[in-house]
Amino acid sequence: MTTTTTAGARVPSDLAAALLSAALLGASLPALAQAGQALEQDLVRVDAAVSAVETAIVRAAGEGGELREARESADGEQAAAAAEDQASPPASAASAAEPAAAGQAGAAAAAADETPAPGPRVRNRLDPWENWNRKVFNFNEKLDEHVLRPVATAYSDLVPQPARQAVDNFFGNFSDAWSAINLFLQGRFKNGATQTMRVAVNSVFGIAGLIDIATPAGLEKTSEDLGRTLGYWGVKTGPYIVWPLLGPSSLRDSVTLPVNVYYSPAYLFDDGEYKFAITALQVINTRANLLRVTDMLDGIALDKYTFVRDAYLQRRNVKTHKEQEEEDDYEVISPDEKPVNPQSDR
Repeated sequence: MTTTTTAGARVPSDLAAALLSAALLGASLPALAQAGQALEQDLVRVDAAVSAVETAIVRAAGEGGELREARESADGEQAAAAAEDQASPPASAASAAEPAAAGQAGAAAAAADETPAPGPRVRNRLDPWENWNRKVFNFNEKLDEHVLRPVATAYSDLVPQPARQAVDNFFGNFSDAWSAINLFLQGRFKNGATQTMRVAVNSVFGIAGLIDIATPAGLEKTSEDLGRTLGYWGVKTGPYIVWPLLGPSSLRDSVTLPVNVYYSPAYLFDDGEYKFAITALQVINTRANLLRVTDMLDGIALDKYTFVRDAYLQRRNVKTHKEQEEEDDYEVISPDEKPVNPQSDR
């Protein structure tokens, strides 16, 4: 295919098409450049918009945290205010409670004026002289600490145990003789006869009581004195008393104390020196036997005076013959025996 130019020359169709395309491209280049610039500006606007969105997101997150902290602080303030409201009543309630409290206080004061003042409080009805007894007890404790305990400790260290046991048996034999007399005074003749047999066996076969043969032979020891005999016949113990040097006692036992002392081994001798020596030996030997007990008592007793008082009163508490007779009147049924069922015969 051929075309004709203005000059009349004939030009091939392909060349004409190429020339037309070049002309059109040259004409469209300014438009393309302008479109590229517009596209570049749009990309810049998009980047700016993205940055703005990111900034807004960060700002929104920060504002959310501040808002959460503000809410938490507000909740804490509300809780504190509620606690204060619960702790302190309203002014109206307080003002209403004041007259009632004043009225109650006035009534209590009036009742206190009308009620007589109570008397002095007694700690223990069996120890009405406790203040004085504690002073004597402290004196005896000091005497024991500085004199009796050191002497008893030296006696226990120097004298062999068999010798100390023989001395203890000798004094115990005299105590058994006095116990036998009191058992007869109590009307307990069977026990009195057993105790008399015990004294006889130890006096004859035990070399004046130095050896205890009666206990292995089955003759048990029963300790009694005149104070317990009076208690057996219904005499009450009476107030608790602490005597200097002699220690704890009671009103009943204090009355019988001279008789109990009179029937001690020391009064077998007329010479005063022998009496003093026998008495001193008896006291030291008795104190030596109590060394372990007192050491343990010093370690465990919070109030030594109260402990000694209660132990003494409990040991000196004696059942009267009437109480023992009432106990003997009860029928004792062994586990093998069965009570008679009146309905079994029907």
